[in-house]
Amino acid sequence: MIEQLLTKEIIEPIFIIIIAVLSYILIKKIIVKTFMGTAKFRAHKKSLTIMNLFINIIKYIILIAALLALLNTWGVDTKAMLASLGIAGVVAGLALQDILKDFLAGFSIIVDNEYDVGDNIRVGTFRGDVIELGMKNTKIRAYTGEVMVIANRNVTDVINYSTHPCKCIIDVSVSYEDKSEVVVEALNKICDELTKTTDYLVSKVELLGIQELADSAVVYRLVAECKPLKDFEFKRKAFKVVKDVFDKENICIPYPQVVAHSEPSGGDS
Repeated sequence: MIEQLLTKEIIEPIFIIIIAVLSYILIKKIIVKTFMGTAKFRAHKKSLTIMNLFINIIKYIILIAALLALLNTWGVDTKAMLASLGIAGVVAGLALQDILKDFLAGFSIIVDNEYDVGDNIRVGTFRGDVIELGMKNTKIRAYTGEVMVIANRNVTDVINYSTHPCKCIIDVSVSYEDKSEVVVEALNKICDELTKTTDYLVSKVELLGIQELADSAVVYRLVAECKPLKDFEFKRKAFKVVKDVFDKENICIPYPQVVAHSEPSGGDS
């Protein structure tokens, strides 16, 4: 009798705890090995985020299973407890459905690799850098410093500017008085200089030709493909080179002018 009581009250719980701990350690090692092996194929930070998420899920599953086994060993009616927990879970789910939606959406964002911390994204009309990505919400900081906190369930129609090269379009306005041959030669020189001196280009700078015959200018278009988030930097550099070359070649960049006509004054005849 004492041996049976000793086995049921002490040895079986110890055995359950040992099995639970060993299972957690083994599964954790498998998950870590799997994700560390695939880290070179995806962002390292994202791999760690997903890995820790899975480890936490497994930890709580094993903890709940071990707790139920212990209670069952000590004579607690776990079936009735599970039924009660099921009803309570339904009530809690209804009360916390928005939070659950946030967690599911956060999990989907991480697994689907939609964006990561440091990425520059646009959600609706707001654009900025992701400074925090949690299971409940995402924090985005704009270039001017504003921080938007948005629930993960509301993150829809995301544009990620950090994942692929961007096409940079530069329109250069030239006076109608300048000859096309001279302008084209100068623009080709500009394209060559930008291509040689810019290390973040994915493709060379090309002159497409005349884009528009505007009211007071002939508009030429240059295009190039840059590494992600380099388009603004490239435009600033390109406009400086255009200004320098046009000054040397005496090519006029049109600007608004106001011509005033005055009537000659005269006395009454």
